[in-house]
Amino acid sequence: MERSPNRSRTAGVLVRLGLLLAGAMVASAHPGSSIVVDSQGQVYFVDTGQGVWKLDRQGRLTLIHKLGYHWMAIDDKGLFAKSNALGDFDRGSFERITPAGAAPALIISSDYPIEVGADGGLYYVPFQPQRLRELVRRTSEGARSVFARLPADPGDKPMLWVNGIAAGPAGSLYITDNDTVRKIDRNGTVSTFREAIQAPGCPAPLPDTPKLPYLRGLAVAPDGTVYAAANGCRSLIEIRAQGPIRTVLEAQSPWSPTGVALAGNDIYVLEYLHTPGDNRREWIPRVRKIAAGGRVTILATVEREKK
Repeated sequence: MERSPNRSRTAGVLVRLGLLLAGAMVASAHPGSSIVVDSQGQVYFVDTGQGVWKLDRQGRLTLIHKLGYHWMAIDDKGLFAKSNALGDFDRGSFERITPAGAAPALIISSDYPIEVGADGGLYYVPFQPQRLRELVRRTSEGARSVFARLPADPGDKPMLWVNGIAAGPAGSLYITDNDTVRKIDRNGTVSTFREAIQAPGCPAPLPDTPKLPYLRGLAVAPDGTVYAAANGCRSLIEIRAQGPIRTVLEAQSPWSPTGVALAGNDIYVLEYLHTPGDNRREWIPRVRKIAAGGRVTILATVEREKK
């Protein structure tokens, strides 16, 4: 049975409020960090203050959903297009926002970064305060399994979730912590891709963020190169398994990247206007594109209606 939009929205709000009251998700006080590109070159991104936007190839910006969650994933094969396996579970809310049967399908998540892997499973790391973090796989039929267990964070304030997740080559998945990128291969083996990551220069660090560079959204190229939004350092960085870390794009205060997507040789970056406080309507998103030759253009900036 399809869940009604009102029921889904109410349930999602209740879940998020419960997490906030429990002090679970510090990251919920920050703008969303998901941007995806479909095979037609259409861009979709989350707007925590308003919903989900679609930017078509002609540059037209359309609000396609009014639920302002933090994360989103694209299901290119449409395995979740007719699935009833989404809903409220693992302390979060997950909802398909595209019509039943439409492919690709878009899935949004209230509290955890999500990704549809090469095998068609929906992956995420739920909040578990008393146990090691687990990478969960959920199928379109509703089967749930623990795909991998992440190593304990030795820091003074251990990570209780992940900041970003993305599919990589050969069925792999990558996740971001504040200053670490980990890789999980198709067999569930976890390795550290890079740790103690520093964004070059870190100009005008974003105040009131976790440990710098505060890595959030990420994307992985076919050769395994990782692109990560160093949200705390207002930059997009390129990370390889070895060698120097390179700044690909910088944002001027009060803007800062939160998400990134790759499409061919182009890079799409989701940035937010970071303002003090928790008024999400003031968090204005924009999309910038880095073309293969390095040219940077602003594709769209959301405009709020005055009330």
